Amino acid sequence: MKTLSFELHERQRCDILFGKENINIFSPESIVVMDSGLNSFFTEVPSEVHLLPGGEHVKSIDRVFELYQLFRTRNRSLVTAIGGGALIDLVGYSVYTHSQVKELFAVPTTCLAQSLLPIHGRFYVNFEFRKDLLAVCGLPGRIYIDPEFSFSRLQEKGNSELIPLLLITYSYDEHAFRYLQKLLKKGEELSYDTWTDILWLSIKLYTENVKDSPGVIGMGFANIFESVFRLKLEFLNALAFGTVFEAWLGKIFGVVSEEQYLLQLVRKFWSRQWPLRLDFSSINEYLGQIEKLELEIPCFGNIFHEKIGTEEFFKLLRDHGRELERLL
Repeated sequence: MKTLSFELHERQRCDILFGKENINIFSPESIVVMDSGLNSFFTEVPSEVHLLPGGEHVKSIDRVFELYQLFRTRNRSLVTAIGGGALIDLVGYSVYTHSQVKELFAVPTTCLAQSLLPIHGRFYVNFEFRKDLLAVCGLPGRIYIDPEFSFSRLQEKGNSELIPLLLITYSYDEHAFRYLQKLLKKGEELSYDTWTDILWLSIKLYTENVKDSPGVIGMGFANIFESVFRLKLEFLNALAFGTVFEAWLGKIFGVVSEEQYLLQLVRKFWSRQWPLRLDFSSINEYLGQIEKLELEIPCFGNIFHEKIGTEEFFKLLRDHGRELERLL
């Protein structure tokens, strides 16, 4: 098993354990909250495991109160969250707004959640269809990463699961991006060993950079799109669209490079279940209510940070909209 120690502040530390030799994630010492979609992954799930659906809609105030009630009746100080990023966000928010629970362990199960780890210091819930409107500070005590979870999902869902790894390497390390680009160009099916190697590489890059970074390319606009379309977009799909928008803006401002290779791979791995176009009238209506857009576009370790007015953004759409449409 590989391990990393991540320190957000002097008194906040998270141990990241990577490998199949995980603890008993159904430990009786912990209140366990799990994505109900994972039932089939296990031969047996203890009856006391609290099951919730995955996806952005689970991050609601109603679910927070449901977990408060669970914490009160179980009367334990440790909670383990098993599932994707949305479920871990919900459980983290509930844990760190509840005085009885003292510690959170997280077991992310999707590539998105295993690579973009919940170590940025906040947990979020949505409110009135607004993405991540409510937040609380917090950091898991431990994160257990079993690559078999995400590898199984890769085999089930297809190569769209690779998109987070592309975005991490493009955002933080040119050599890592070139390595991944070369590997994926071969078109060969990834072996489990190769999958664990590139997942571990991405995790290391993310943990080394997340304290000084806004996140990966596409993240800012992905959050906007989630609110625009009232949480109906799958987040990975929103992230793919966000990458297209931010690469387009980065090219206009001259702050990205080799973005065409990134976009080629994103388009190549676009899931057949995702829409191919967005409703621009909804985007314009939503952005019209915002005074300024804060752009933070990372590329190979450099971050472009700029605030632009929404009128300036609409002008960019008018002047460069056809190029954006071609990218989409």
